[in-house]
Amino acid sequence: MSSRRLLLIVFLLPAMAFLASCAKQGYPSGGPKDVDPPAVKGVTPPSGSTAYSANRFRLDFNEYIDLKDADNNILVSPPMNPKPEYTVKGKSLMVKFRDTLRPSTTYLFQFSGAVVDYTEGNPLPSFEYVFSTGEAVDSLCLRGAVVDALTLKPYSSPLTILAYSPSPSDTLGDSLIAKVHPTYVTRTAADGSFSLNYLADNSYKIVAIDDGDHNLRHSPSEAIAWLDTAVKAYPLPRPKQDTAKTADTTAVADSTVVADTLAAAVEVPAVEPLRLLVSSSASSAVPQRIVSKTFSERGIARVVTAAPLSNPQVVADSVMWQLNAKGDTLTLYTLRQTTDSLQVILLDSATSLSDTLTLRYRESRRSRRNNSDTPELNRLTSRVSSTHPYFDSLTFAFAAPVSASSLSDITILHLADSTSDTVYADILWPGTLARIVTNKPLQQGEKYRITIPAGATRDIWRRANDSLVFTTTLTSEKDYGTISVSVNSSLQRPVLQLLNDKGEVVVEQVLAASSDKVTFPHLKPATYGLRLFDDRDGDGRWTPGDYYLHRHPEPVFYFGKALQLRENWEMEEDWKVEE
Repeated sequence: MSSRRLLLIVFLLPAMAFLASCAKQGYPSGGPKDVDPPAVKGVTPPSGSTAYSANRFRLDFNEYIDLKDADNNILVSPPMNPKPEYTVKGKSLMVKFRDTLRPSTTYLFQFSGAVVDYTEGNPLPSFEYVFSTGEAVDSLCLRGAVVDALTLKPYSSPLTILAYSPSPSDTLGDSLIAKVHPTYVTRTAADGSFSLNYLADNSYKIVAIDDGDHNLRHSPSEAIAWLDTAVKAYPLPRPKQDTAKTADTTAVADSTVVADTLAAAVEVPAVEPLRLLVSSSASSAVPQRIVSKTFSERGIARVVTAAPLSNPQVVADSVMWQLNAKGDTLTLYTLRQTTDSLQVILLDSATSLSDTLTLRYRESRRSRRNNSDTPELNRLTSRVSSTHPYFDSLTFAFAAPVSASSLSDITILHLADSTSDTVYADILWPGTLARIVTNKPLQQGEKYRITIPAGATRDIWRRANDSLVFTTTLTSEKDYGTISVSVNSSLQRPVLQLLNDKGEVVVEQVLAASSDKVTFPHLKPATYGLRLFDDRDGDGRWTPGDYYLHRHPEPVFYFGKALQLRENWEMEEDWKVEE
């Protein structure tokens, strides 16, 4: 190797090492995460423009942005059809109209959750762009809130607020909300509040819907709230100070941040709070339907529905049936176990269910193998846990209904002193559940073993029952607490409900019309709440509203504090309820 080449290599090696080290350098690790949303630096044409004739506008931000479901997250009032075209170019958002602008009309664009920064996805908070094709921007508003009619809390998802300007020529009536787009639109905030801004001087019909299909029209399965009468719009509040500057229509780099039109300095009258309702055409968020229908085993078929059945009617030949506690599973027992096909007409007026079902039995390999190896028995199952409430019956269940009205020769052994007693069990209709009846009361806090002999009874297919042995320890009175409530109200048919900390009903009691005292005994130590509703239709349950029948939900009231119940404790509360 020549000295010249060697000298060149020696010279290049340090340079290559330096370049390699530079190439490995990147953004420094760590550091605070960017949590700031993009900020608007300027708009072209400026927000608040009048005599507007452009077919587009531009928003400029302080950083690179992206769009998130713009068609659904950007609300336009009045709605445009077709919707505008949204294009991101670096730090700018271009909005191009594809619909012809109406004369003398104020348009409002609401950007809520649609614009996010490019790197972290931080959303732009509430921002509004407004302009008028007439000589002035409309300057009225409506404020209000929507709450769930049962929980009296904000709904679980944002609701779409629809405002309709009544017209003397309107002949659609109640069907208006299902057939035409609203005059104005907005969405509720997390706390259920809403603001309809830049309205014309008029009265408005206000409706709130859970607009799952984003078509700005009410569908039968969508939750709905409404006001019975049209409401008059109020003047928009003035912002504390107008820091917005008119943006240059050709260059916006030096434009200042546009003032948030929702920053109010004064209060304005609020619309009567709306209450969320569910139309009677949908008793739940899930439409009623048959989920499954099958023979679970020979002679036993099960029909599962999407929503609970309230008052089912079963039309079928030679069939016994029962509904589970939840109300969504119907179990059918054929009087002939060898029946391999079954036709059933299932009706339920409360959920508008009417269906004719055909079920066929197909024996599995496992069933054939089990039948060849073991004799058929009517299986028993204990309905008692290792610790059982002292005031509750000891029960067990049969796999198939039994024909006898009682079951004798059951033995209960008191484990503390080894004394035993022979008792019997009442068999409850339709013969799948039995309740043990003792000769003398069992002792609180004591442990017992219950033995049910095999072959003591036979089911509808003449199969003998198998044996069952289970052990349980009874609780004591001191393990529980009691809550007593004296209620004074003017409700027509008050129903008092005791709720757990999840808002679920533990127990309920129908009250006298004016005043009544209710005692809830045998309660486990926990946090409880009280709810009262007026059962105006007398069906024994809370009834939601129906928009098309002009029926509001039954009124609901909550006690003002949580009840912390301890063991062996009695609580007494007075509650005066006023509508």
